[in-house]
Formats: sequence, structure tokens, C-alpha cells
Amino acid sequence: MSSFAASVSQSAPPTLRADRVAFRVGDRSLLDNVSVDVRAGEVVGLLGPNGSGKSTLLRLLARLGEPSDGTITLNGTPVGALDRRETARTIGYLPQSARSEWPLSVRETVTLGRTPFLSPPSRRSAVDDAAVARAMALTDTDGLAERSVNTLSGGERMRVMLARVLAGEPSLLLLDEPVTGLDPRHQLEAMLLLEHLTEEGSGTLVVLHDLTLAARFCHRVYVLHQGRVMAEGPPPSALDQTTIATAFEVEARTVGSGADTVIVPWTIRAQASRSPMGGGGDA
Repeated sequence: MSSFAASVSQSAPPTLRADRVAFRVGDRSLLDNVSVDVRAGEVVGLLGPNGSGKSTLLRLLARLGEPSDGTITLNGTPVGALDRRETARTIGYLPQSARSEWPLSVRETVTLGRTPFLSPPSRRSAVDDAAVARAMALTDTDGLAERSVNTLSGGERMRVMLARVLAGEPSLLLLDEPVTGLDPRHQLEAMLLLEHLTEEGSGTLVVLHDLTLAARFCHRVYVLHQGRVMAEGPPPSALDQTTIATAFEVEARTVGSGADTVIVPWTIRAQASRSPMGGGGDA
């Protein structure tokens, strides 16, 4: 059993839950009455158009903000009552467009993922080095070990940032668009890696824009629209034509079923009034 699975099996499988969460900035509501959960042993997709609140929700789940209303719990305990260092050993968070501001090597950057385990922070053990090596092998970044992270392509950098998260051996992962910027092969490798970690006992809540990847790899999905959950459940039921048309303002063509489902956004919904180049970043 790998240490990813071992960290889960030592106790009851962890569950991270947002219950009727709201988040407001001034008069603007970014989330309203949102309830989601992710458990060890599953990949859960978080889908929705830009600005629907996906990134905001992940930041709240990662304890990088406080909800205006509602509660966030880990194994039934409000996260605000938990030690941050212990929380960081359970929950791994990869933000959207993650990057390193310092000219560190790839190996040094990935090693930062071991920080919650180092005491004092500067002392590394053979266990830490092994976790770093394993994370780099899993993400196909071991060949980049001595490169400066600032010299990497966007796709390479994203894989390094994912390796940094995995180096902490969390049992729950919060990943914000981890396949953005990756070529098709590395997109599949990233999703297959999440599938593999799930089989070992980890759990993942992942923000995706590719509906086909969500249909193939996610056990469940939540679809956010205007800060609310408008659909949830297994992909075949949650990603129906009505949901796709309402949330994304497109008509889609669906081929196949189950894990073989291919969902192709085909044309802009007739009622949609946006300009062809409209839109914006995620909230």
C-alpha cells in the first residue's frame, strides 16, 4: 500500500463538506446556499461557466477564507476549530494558474509540499525525500528536477505544482483546473493519476471545463451556475442537455453512454446574448 492510501486507512475515510455556504463581497453574492461534499475514494467534478463561483468555493474549502453563512466541516468538525498544520496534512490545494514566484529548481519547488511535515521547517528526512521523488514520478516531472521552475512551459509548470501538492501526501485534493494548459496526453495522464489515487483511497474535488473528461473520470459532479448548485449527481444524469444549455449557454452533442460518453459543445444557444468573445475569469 502506498503512503497516499496509508494516510487514509489509518482512520475513518475523511469527508470534507460545505453545508449551505454563502459568500458575499460587499453587495455582490459569489456563492448562495451551496452544499457539496467530497469523500475519500471518489473523484468529484466541479463544473460551471466562468464566474460561477468554483474557485471561490475551493478557496473556502481550503481554509483560505471564511464563508459569510453556512459551515465547512472536515469529518464533522468545523474546519475553523482544527489545527491548520493538521488540516494541511489532510487537504491538498492547487489553485488556478498556480505558479512559483522564486527561481527555485523543480525539486526544490516540489519539496515545499512537505512543509507541514517538517519540524523544524528546515529539517528533511529520508521519508520526505521519498515522498518528493514519488510525487515527481507520478506527475512525470522527475526529468525536470534540476530545471528552474521559471523556465518551464505552462503545462510543465502545472504538473510541477500538482507534484508539490502530492508531495504532502494529502488524503483529499482540491484542484482548480489542473489540466488547463496541458496537451491531450498530459490531460489524460493527470486524470488517470487522479483515478489511480482514488483507487488507493484518496478523494478529489476537481474543477474542470472539459465535459467529456468529467463524464469519463468523475464519480459525481456538481454544476454551479450564478453561485448556486443547479445540478448534482453522476455525470450521465447531471450533465443533461437542459443543464448544459442553461449553465454554459451552448447546445451539446452527446455520443455514447457511461464512461464512454463524449460531450461536444456544438453551437451557442440561440437565446444566449453574449458577444462571441465575451466572458471572463472564474470567481
